Amino acid sequence: MVTPSAEETRPRTSRPGWRLVMLTGLFLIMFFLLFTRLWFIQVAAGKTYQTQASRQTVYQVSTQAPRGEIRDREGRLLATSRFVPAILVDRKQLPTDRVEDVQQQLSTMLDIPPDEIADAFETGGPRITIAEVDAETAYRVMERRRQLPGVVVELVPARVYPEGDVLAHVLGHIGRPSEEDVAERPDIDPNVIIGKAGVERTYDEFLQGDQGTVSYRINARNQVIRELRELPPTQGDTIYLTIDLEIQRELEEVLEGVIDLSNEVKATAEDEYFLHTTERAAGIVLDPKTGEVLAMASYPDFDPSVFVGGLSQNEFEGLNESQAFNNLVIQGEYAPASTFKAVGYVTALEEQMWPEDVTIPGPDGTVECDGRIEFPFGDGSQEVLYDWYYPDAYGSLDLHTSLARSCNIYFWKVALRIWRDYKGTERENLLQDWAREMGFGSTSGIDLPFEHDGLVPDRALFEDLAAEGVIRNTGWQGGDLMNMAVGQGFMLSTPLQLANAYASIVNGGVVWKPHVVQAIRDASGTEVLSNDAEVVRRLDIDPATVSMFRQDLTLIPSIGTARGAFADFGPGLEQVGGKTGTTKGTDTRDPTALFVGVAPVDDPRYVVVLVVEEGGNGGRVAAPGVRRILQSLVGNIPTELVPGEESD
Repeated sequence: MVTPSAEETRPRTSRPGWRLVMLTGLFLIMFFLLFTRLWFIQVAAGKTYQTQASRQTVYQVSTQAPRGEIRDREGRLLATSRFVPAILVDRKQLPTDRVEDVQQQLSTMLDIPPDEIADAFETGGPRITIAEVDAETAYRVMERRRQLPGVVVELVPARVYPEGDVLAHVLGHIGRPSEEDVAERPDIDPNVIIGKAGVERTYDEFLQGDQGTVSYRINARNQVIRELRELPPTQGDTIYLTIDLEIQRELEEVLEGVIDLSNEVKATAEDEYFLHTTERAAGIVLDPKTGEVLAMASYPDFDPSVFVGGLSQNEFEGLNESQAFNNLVIQGEYAPASTFKAVGYVTALEEQMWPEDVTIPGPDGTVECDGRIEFPFGDGSQEVLYDWYYPDAYGSLDLHTSLARSCNIYFWKVALRIWRDYKGTERENLLQDWAREMGFGSTSGIDLPFEHDGLVPDRALFEDLAAEGVIRNTGWQGGDLMNMAVGQGFMLSTPLQLANAYASIVNGGVVWKPHVVQAIRDASGTEVLSNDAEVVRRLDIDPATVSMFRQDLTLIPSIGTARGAFADFGPGLEQVGGKTGTTKGTDTRDPTALFVGVAPVDDPRYVVVLVVEEGGNGGRVAAPGVRRILQSLVGNIPTELVPGEESD
């Protein structure tokens, strides 16, 4: 047996292994390299990296907000927005030496004249919207984006009008700001779509919404490195109109119908000579209790959608030539003709201005409506006027039946009485004063742009026109006042003014500020604007006058100048009133047909005005149109549009 030595039996001491030594060395090398790199970046190459970083900037781009919706009084959609592809040019990413080349390429690909694209570059801001396109065109542009620096395809909100040309003149249309728009609103973005007409224009600030933004980091060559942040846009407020879409559709259908009716009458007329084809008409349905416009239409019209994708010059000129852009309800100025006799009627009652030869003073006194009137003026000369029904005669008529049969002689004599009693005094303008109180001769203040004033003639106007050389310097004569009393001569009214005037009488004397917008609500449904009924003034009119006028209006459709047009009205005719009107024809213009309807007369809720420009006769053409609208409003089945009888 071998016994181990003392050295062999002594415990061995542990020593570091070779792997640990290598790992330690590796870490030392890595720390050394990291330290060296940090030193290089921060010290040796610090200035270089600082220069590169300084050449990177944050670039912020605005994104369009969808315009707010427009709905009728029942919430039915009339205008909204949807997202479509559009071609934009980011000027910051387009090298100066490539501008002309890019313009030319876009012109070819989008089939847009080069000068239009050049104009867009000239008037646009840093980001220019060239055109909204379909998906196929957008794809072709994206395929060539390397050859089109700065050109991008984005989804942008486009205006949509689900009802097409319905309500065109009330809704209006959109477009890019003109020089006049920019001058009027200096803070406007030239690339933002704005309202150009109608509600789109008047309430543009509510419809606009708030633009969004997208932030990018770009390098010195204006190349996008990455997107940093996006703030989405906020859609504009929703506008609720006073318009009832169903009434509106009926009104627009009737306008086209009475134009066709007028042309049928002209084509078959044997004893009358007409110069022109009837092409234009306008109508309005007004609530006399609030001034709310329930329907408003002008024909010819247009589809607001044509402005969304851009309108060619030829298309624009064609629509402009036909006066399709004109809202004749607030811009058309017509002699109101015999519909203006409502003013003479009220003046006679309120001012006790009866014809000199009336049998007894008062509304029941009569005058001879034999179709011809002679009256001497102070210089010894004789004047002779012939009524519209001459050589026929109506015989003795009072104020009530004179209105029903539209006897000019009665109202001429009311004017003649004013002239003889008050010539040269302040009361010479009794008729004008009442007309202006009812709203004639000035804008109504309706919430639509471009409303016209109309015209109420008087001595001061004639003196001004004579001084300007517009008319002969013969001064204001009694014959001029007589012409005005029957809505002829220089007297001019818009259909809206006519509706508002009748409303002010039948509602008891309140002149409302008419309006087409009822309320505006934001995205959360909170009401931001309530367009409450606003009183402009109150007429000092006797309730007995109001009651008498309402009842006398019922005579026109039953026994008066519109009895033929209303023969098939159906139940409730006794609650329907109205007044015919026919302007004088000239050597260059056919007569214009007018009718004002009111229902129900005991508690009026509707005033309807229809004007058929150069349409012929009021009783024959305009009255049937109003009859059909009133049938719908009171719940009767509308009957066919057929000519009424020929009457003033």
